Amino acid sequence: MKHLTIELSDVEEKDARSPLRGKRETRVPEILEAAIRVFAAEGNSGFTQRRVAAAADVRLATLQHYFGSRDSLLQATIEEMAKRYLNRFRQLAADSSRTPEARLEALLSETFNALTRPDNVISPFALECWCLAEHHPEVRERMVEVSGEFQALFSELVTQMNPSLGVEECRIRGALIYSHWQGLIVFLRRAGHNAPDPVAFRKATQVVWSALSKTA
Repeated sequence: MKHLTIELSDVEEKDARSPLRGKRETRVPEILEAAIRVFAAEGNSGFTQRRVAAAADVRLATLQHYFGSRDSLLQATIEEMAKRYLNRFRQLAADSSRTPEARLEALLSETFNALTRPDNVISPFALECWCLAEHHPEVRERMVEVSGEFQALFSELVTQMNPSLGVEECRIRGALIYSHWQGLIVFLRRAGHNAPDPVAFRKATQVVWSALSKTA
């Protein structure tokens, strides 16, 4: 899948004197923020340029000035969401003021805080992306890339927490933690009244992640 910067470069300015030219830096983030909300709420089937324009409170022609097709808007939206949370996780994982154990706990806290918010868009957005990836080659390719980046991040923390482990073992354990993280996205979205107490569940998850990281 093309990255956001590539997608936006595909759209030519129609007129150098157009007032839209000076609004790109504010309009594009506003449109993508609205697009994320629409995709999470309406799914791929309800994701249209018209709905996104209405959610962003811009004219359809304005949106199409920046994103000439629904597909370019969709790809840019998925790219923005992936970039947003990868950057956040990288920031937490690279915080040298904390021990590796504390960084992993920070990632866990970030996960539970995000997934249990009333306005959580991560879960519905991720679930819709995973479904779309089954039939959309470019989305599937990007999901594979994102998966690899998250796995590498967790694997590196395992390496720092348990340096006696080999490279392949750290990679496997990083993949296990990431697969559990993906499972949380699904479970906390679908469990309803069957979900355990959030505080107790978070503590239990921390035990699991810590054991995967530290056990020889």
